[in-house]
This record gives sequence, structure tokens and C-alpha cells, in this order.
Amino acid sequence: MNLNDYRALFRATPYPYLVMAPDLTIVGASGAYLRSVQRTEEDIVGRYVFDAFPEDPANPDATDIAEVKASMLRALAKGEPDTTAFVRYAVEVPTPNGPRFEERYWSTVHTPVLDDDGKPLLVIQNPVDVTELYRFDADAQVATLQLTPPSESNAGNFNRAQMHEALSRILNNEREHLRSLFNQAPGFVAVLMGPKHVFEMVNEAYYQLVGHRELLGKAVWEALPEVAGQGYEEFLDRVYTTGQSWATRAMPIAVQREPGGPIAQRYVDLVYEPYKDQYGTTIGIFAQGYDVTDAVEAQAAQRESEERLRDGMHAAKMVVWDWDFASGELAYSDNTLLVLGFQPATMDAIREYIHPEDRDKIAASHRRALEGAGSYQEVVRFVRADNGRQIWLDSRGKVQFDAEGRPARMRGVTVDVTERYQAELELREANRKKDEFLAMLAHELRNPLAPISTAAEMLRLSADDPARARKASEVISRQVKHMVSLVDDLLDVSRVTRGLVELEKDDVDVGAVVASAVEQSRPLIEARRHALTVRAEPGAALVHGDRTRLVQVVANLLNNAAKYTPQGGAIGLEVRARGGMVAISVSDNGIGIDAGLLPHVFELFTQAERTPDRAQGGLGIGLALVRTIVTLHGGTVTVESAGPGAGSTFTIALPAIDAGAARARTPHAGQDAAAAAAPAMRVMIVDDNVDAAESLAILLEAQGHAVSVQSHPRDAIEAAQSRPPQVFILDIGLPDMDGYELARRLRADPATAGALFIALTGYGQAHDRILSRSVGFHHHFVKPMDPEKLKQILAVGRA
Repeated sequence: MNLNDYRALFRATPYPYLVMAPDLTIVGASGAYLRSVQRTEEDIVGRYVFDAFPEDPANPDATDIAEVKASMLRALAKGEPDTTAFVRYAVEVPTPNGPRFEERYWSTVHTPVLDDDGKPLLVIQNPVDVTELYRFDADAQVATLQLTPPSESNAGNFNRAQMHEALSRILNNEREHLRSLFNQAPGFVAVLMGPKHVFEMVNEAYYQLVGHRELLGKAVWEALPEVAGQGYEEFLDRVYTTGQSWATRAMPIAVQREPGGPIAQRYVDLVYEPYKDQYGTTIGIFAQGYDVTDAVEAQAAQRESEERLRDGMHAAKMVVWDWDFASGELAYSDNTLLVLGFQPATMDAIREYIHPEDRDKIAASHRRALEGAGSYQEVVRFVRADNGRQIWLDSRGKVQFDAEGRPARMRGVTVDVTERYQAELELREANRKKDEFLAMLAHELRNPLAPISTAAEMLRLSADDPARARKASEVISRQVKHMVSLVDDLLDVSRVTRGLVELEKDDVDVGAVVASAVEQSRPLIEARRHALTVRAEPGAALVHGDRTRLVQVVANLLNNAAKYTPQGGAIGLEVRARGGMVAISVSDNGIGIDAGLLPHVFELFTQAERTPDRAQGGLGIGLALVRTIVTLHGGTVTVESAGPGAGSTFTIALPAIDAGAARARTPHAGQDAAAAAAPAMRVMIVDDNVDAAESLAILLEAQGHAVSVQSHPRDAIEAAQSRPPQVFILDIGLPDMDGYELARRLRADPATAGALFIALTGYGQAHDRILSRSVGFHHHFVKPMDPEKLKQILAVGRA
């Protein structure tokens, strides 16, 4: 159809329609409308509607223009149809004596026509003329008196027919009007008849709810089979049998809005009213309600959003508050008890629990905000009302002003930032300990360098004095051992922090461990003139562990006791077995430990405060190593001290093992005897550090071995072919070819494949040792090499 066809259809429709622009200018009218008002298009099109249809100047009250205009404006504002019931309307009618106004009664529906963006394009008025209904319904006797007397039969028949026609027309008009109102009802409406609940009438909203129009003449469960089993049958039957209404709110209903489509979940507010005949018998049900799905989903989304907000506030330990300046009252979120430990009614109640040193600070921030800053942010200390624990609060607020620009209230948030502050404090403390550690490390490394430098100069000046040269050599040896000990501690702590500590476990006699530890610590104990008392219960105490590491642990505790006890003090070492555990205790009457330091003594870089002479020495890593090593053995270490000047007691507890199941250990004396009777061997040292290689060669030659030195790997391969060595001591960091590759090539040569291979390197991590074993090294030494251990290895070959 083209536009002219639509215009012709609009003019020919039997229903009256008036079409207006949003400003209520008339743009068109159907033929039925023009006939009802007895006007032409030329008279009204292009005019403001209430200029085209003005009030009767002789009787302004005869027209309900204000009500009609309000209905039009409501329809435009809401974008929905708006209905007026029965309103008076004055229609200008031409007569032979000139135009006059005739009072009519209309019921009108104003329907907006919207564009794709929901903006009104037109508003259409659909009036139903109910004037005859009012006239005939006013008084039945008046209607009878208006008829011609019965004696005039022909005229009477005509008048009765006329009246019947008028009433039929009125009833038809009214039926159409009611149907129009029924269809335009904002909620869904259906009339269900009989005990099977057959659809008699359904409005447009109901069709939209269920998604299709195959309803009329069908029972509910035939037209909507997917609704069966959702509980509605019970309620319909109850209303029909009892004649009592039933209502519910936000009840879920699953409907199939398209044939073969998915089931859609909707929510409805619903009322079932019994529909009764003149005798009071229920013959049907009037069902009406609203599709409230959007509202239910919006409420669910809001609840979920509020729950997320609450969860977030709980997780962040955040309180939202509102402070009313006039009343002083404080409103707050429901997690205040969780964060602050109480629920304050006023801001003054909050101030009572702010740390005394921070009260003036927060009060000044409030004043500045009120005097012009508009907002504030402060971090204060706060004492919880419920448990007395001090926490840190980050409080921020913003002033809200009334209509006159005066401060009315302050809204803000308060967040518990204790964990963040503690983390920052711990980071600062760790940074401080690191700085102290680096300073101590520099100091500890410089200490042995001075005597080494002096001893080297002594050697240069005393070449002809064997006694002085021997003394200088002893000084260098002692200081080098001290430096090696420091470096070993640093390597240990590196392995500890990265979880790379490896234990070589065996059945260990705790008595032997204690004896070795005492032997290591005795020089320091005697140098400081301490009295050492060792007490052990009779019988062997055995544990399964790494003997070297356990000796290191006990020696560390003994050395600490010697360092931190004034000269001439008393040190006790006790071994006892209790309840499947072996306890090793080291006690002293030294400087003791402050209560504030006691929980931290096993942390890295923790030391008691030193005196300016720094007499104790050390790097503050020993006790951290002790705890880690003991833990790796499945044990515990604890410390007790009554405070400064009261001494300390460290106790190690290790799981004991049954002596009967312990494996016998090979005595070290056998190795010493073998070392003493070791035969001379051919040894090749390959190291690009010539001084290190030659000094080691001199040491081995003094023990009777035949030693050759090479600084380049290719020279070593060539020399080995002419006279194959029995032992290779190879540096790993060699030029052109590293020690691993050199070992592979030497082991591939049948002439040197059976030799003893010893790696000598500055790399001592676990993966370095694994790599050296994988290429065929029998032993892995970290520089500087321990001469005694090398002597024992050469004595027993590959043992």
C-alpha cells in the first residue's frame, strides 16, 4: 500500500480519530471524527486543538477542556495511552440562525506515537460519543415521556424502533469502548470461564507476557502447557471452588514466548478474582496483574551489588560514615563493629578511642575542612574498644553544604590500614637491618685484611728470619680461615633464603657432635677466659641428621655464648633425652636479651645492640641458620632470658632414634692414619690464577706429591698425554674451555680416564655440585681449599 492508500483507509475508517503533533496542533482527522463534530478538515487542520474546539463562551463550565488537555499531556509525557472516562465537550454546530455550541459527552483515549528513540511524533485521540447513553440513562420515565403516545400506533412503532436502534448503537459503542479500555490496561488481564479455566478474553499485555496469541477458546493448560506444574492450577481451582480471591507478589512463572523457543523466566504480581453470575455462583475467574520481571531483576542486581559492596568493605575493613553537624549524630555502615570494635553514636565517642597523641591532629583536620578546605585526610592510631588493640586508621571526609551554603554534614570513609602500616614498618626495619648488615660485613671483612696485609709485609721483610716468617704465615692462615668462615656463613644464608640447603643425613651420636662443637669453640672460650661446664646423661643419644650441620649449630650457640658473655663468665652445655627427643641446651650468664628483641633473635640480621668497640663481631645471621638447620632436622630451637644482664639459654630439641637400629659410623681416625701413610701421587693443577695454583702446588709438594701446574686447558690436555697424572685439580672458570668440558675430555682419554678428578671453584651452590658430579668430578671444593681435607682425600684416593 502506498501513502494515498493509507490516507484513504484513514478517511474511510468507521472509528473517529483525531491526529495531533506533540504541540497539540491538528494534523489530520478521520471521516468519522469529522462527522461526529460536524467539521471539515479545512476548518481544523493546522490549528491548535483548543482553538479549533474552544469553550462555549456563553457557558464555559459546559466543557471539561482542562481534563482533556491534562490527559493529552500525560500521554505525551509517559509515552503511554491515557484514558478519560466521561467528560463534557462543547461542539460548535452551524444552524440557520448561526453557529451554536452543543454539549456532548465523550470518553477518550489519547495514544502517543513514538519514534525509535522513544520521543513522541504524534498523539491520537480516539473518542467514543456516549451522549445518548447519558440522555437515556438519566431517567427512564423521562425517556418514556419523550415518546409519541401509544394511540398513535404507527408513530409509536417508529419511536420504539428508533429507541431500540439508539440503545443498540450506544451499547455497541460502549462495548467497543470497554474493549478498547480492556486492551489498553497497563497490566495484563484475562477472563477465564468454567472449571477448566477457558480463555474468554485476553488483553494485549497478556499476549505480550506469554509471547503468542493462540489463547482464546482454549483451557489454560492447553494454551500454556509449560505453565502446568508451577502451582497456578492449585490457586485457580481454589478460587473457582471457594469463590474467594487470591493474590501474590513477584511470583515466578516460566513461559515459552516463542513456539519451540527457550523457556523464559518471568515474575508477576497476580490477583485472581472470582467472576460470579446474578445468583452468586462462580462461573469464571478474572485474572489481572503486572509483569514485574524488570523490577525483580533490578532488585536482585541491586542486592547483589550491595552484597558485593558489603563484601568489599569487609575485606577492605572500610567504614562509611555520615556526621550531622546540627545533631552531632553519626550514621555509619553496618560493619563498624567489625572494624572499630564498637558502634559510636557521635563523633565525640570516636575521639575517646583515638590515640591521645593524634586527637589534636584529627580535630585540626576537621576544623580546616570546615573553614574552607572542604575535605581532609589523616592517618591516626586508634585503640579498639572491644579488645584494646591499637590499629591504624586512614580517615577521609568531605563537607556537605545546605541550600544556603552552610556546612550541614560531613561524609567520609575510614579504613583499617594496620596491615599496610605494619608491612611498611617491617620493610623499613628490614631495610635498616640490611644497612646494618652491610656495615657489619664491611667491618668484618676489613678486620682480617689488616693483619693479612701486615703479615705479607713481614714476609717480604723477613725472608731470612724463619721464626718471623712462620709467625706471619700463622697470622695469614688464621685470618684467611676467619674470612672463609664469614663467606661460608653468607653462602649458607643465601641457600637458606632460597630453600637450597641440602642435608647429608646419617645416624649421628649427639655426644660426638657436642665434642666436635666444643673443640671448635674452645679457642674462643679460652681466649675470653670463660668456664665451660659440659653435662651429658649416661648412654648414647642418637639422632638421624647431618653431622657437619649439627656441629655447626651447636658451635654457633657456644660461640654466641662466648661472645656475649663478659670475660670470665660461665657457660653450660647440657645433653638430655626426654620423651623421644634429644635436648641440647647452651646457657650463659652473659648480657642477656631484652624482652623486645627476644621474639626476633632467630630472624636474619638480628643482633643485640653493640657497644662502640663492636667487640662481639659477626653478621647477625648465625641464629637464623641455627633455626633453619634445626627445622630441617624436624626439631625446634627456643630461647629463654630474664632480660638484660640475666644471661640466656638456647635449647635445641631433635627427634631421637633407637640405638639398636643405628648404623655404625666409620671413625675419622682411620682416615687420619691413612693420611699419615699416604703415598706420593702425580697431581696436575689447572688454574688460570697462577698465584693460587703455585701456592697450592708448593703445599702439595711439601706433602711429598709430584705436582705440575697448567694455566690453559689445551696445554693441560697436551701435558697429560705425555705423562698422565693420577689426580687432576681443575678450576671451573678457565679460558676458552671451562673445567667441566676439560674434565669430559680428560675422562674420555683412556690414559687419564681412571684419574681422581677434583673441582676447585668459587661456585658452591647445589646445582654447581650436581653439574660437577654429572661430568665425572669425584669431589667439589669451594675456594679457598681446606688443606687438611685435601690431604685426606689424596690419602684415600676416591673415598
